[in-house]
Amino acid sequence: MSSQRYEEEEVTLSMSPLIDCVFLLLIFFLVTTMLKQDQKDVEHLNLPVSRSSLEVPPDDNVLAIAIDADAILYVEGEEAGLNELMDTLREVSVNEPNRRIRLDTDAEAPFYRVVEVLDALNFRKLNNVGVRTYHEKYDN
Repeated sequence: MSSQRYEEEEVTLSMSPLIDCVFLLLIFFLVTTMLKQDQKDVEHLNLPVSRSSLEVPPDDNVLAIAIDADAILYVEGEEAGLNELMDTLREVSVNEPNRRIRLDTDAEAPFYRVVEVLDALNFRKLNNVGVRTYHEKYDN
């Protein structure tokens, strides 16, 4: 009987699958961090002071409506007129009737403008509305 002698091969570990996994994880984390939406805040609003403010958890799906001291209306951080607001509210009432809506008004904003926005929200039967105020505990 003849015996064949095999040379022992050295076992090596390939790094290619490990590198692939690392790149996939990197891509996953980059994509998930990009999903966070920017806050649609209007700068330079002097919010009214409140003693009974509640801290509300942040929500990326909140519709931000703002009124500045000059009665200019902003929807999602972009200047808009009352007609654009009504169009946006119509879409929201049809597609997402329970969507949270945040009303940011300057302390010096004319009250008639606030009433116009609240009337538009009531007309579209959008009731999940919060008014943003300033409170030292939450806004430091």
